[in-house]
Amino acid sequence: MDIFERSKLNPVLRPDKKWWKVYNPGAIFGDDGLVHLYPRVMKREDDWHSRIAHAVSKDGERFEWRSHLALERESVDELRGLEDPRITKIGDTYHMAFSAYDGKSVKLHTATTNDLNREWKRNGLAVPDFNFWEAGGKIFKWEGGHPVEKKKSKRGLHWSKSGAFFPEKFNGHYEILFGEYYIFSADSIDGVNFEVSVKPFIEPRTGTNYFDNTFVEVGPPPILTEKGWLILYHGVDEVFRYQLGFVLTDRLDPHKIIYRSNEPIFGPRESYEIGDSLIDVIKGGVDKMVTLSEDELKEFYKKARNENIMPQVVFCPGTVLKDKELWLYYGAGDMSICAAHAPIDEILKLAD
Repeated sequence: MDIFERSKLNPVLRPDKKWWKVYNPGAIFGDDGLVHLYPRVMKREDDWHSRIAHAVSKDGERFEWRSHLALERESVDELRGLEDPRITKIGDTYHMAFSAYDGKSVKLHTATTNDLNREWKRNGLAVPDFNFWEAGGKIFKWEGGHPVEKKKSKRGLHWSKSGAFFPEKFNGHYEILFGEYYIFSADSIDGVNFEVSVKPFIEPRTGTNYFDNTFVEVGPPPILTEKGWLILYHGVDEVFRYQLGFVLTDRLDPHKIIYRSNEPIFGPRESYEIGDSLIDVIKGGVDKMVTLSEDELKEFYKKARNENIMPQVVFCPGTVLKDKELWLYYGAGDMSICAAHAPIDEILKLAD
């Protein structure tokens, strides 16, 4: 099921002479009436790492880059940069949740600002005591076209990526969702230091008919609707497709799930959404990728597609609700940024 209409201008932001990869943006309406995107961007360089850039649009489809980056690496804990921001406004403050990657561990961080045109204040590590493995984390690698669980990994103990704030407090506490494979919830009094709930919020489902039967990952920040909290999330299946599903949770108790979609509502279909990412399938990742010639890249693409190990990716950290129309801003194939929209009522009808 795919109820979203893609922008005729897709990709709305794409690689250029400066940026090799432009993808996975946070998105929000600013007080200035503009749509603000915060993409993850990379250069093609030996010292590869991600930055968080900033672009704005009056109509939500034609974007202009701001001259300054929103955030860039500052320490060895961010050796490979900053990834996949989500932006939420709570009261008068904008909150950003983003991942800092040192090449081994990914750790969830937060930042705040009262003005999207000004500097972000970094607040540091959000869930310092979270241990990925003790929490039930699992690693899969695609071998021969199928996911295989790995008992050993070079990943560190911390793998607390993909965080998103709820846009309001509950009993005076901030709430976030974060994680991949399992999605966890965590709460905080100050919005800086969070305590993780032991029980996962969303787990992958078993069965070959489900779009989320291998792992799940947080999508954009939750959206309050007449039926409760609409929470979009990424589901990954056994053929390595990233697709969007959703849950609805209780208005007053955001941990209480009242509906979960059995089918995705958005997934990869267009050429720009399929087969552009090598990072997860090529041995050696980006370090190896940047050394390949164009002919070698083309040959690897061909082989990966034939073996069904090429990721098919729509990855959506950002949404904007405008006149009851929900706009997705998503990374397509881990290379560019695209937009799609659908009436939010059509999504909610699926839960009837």
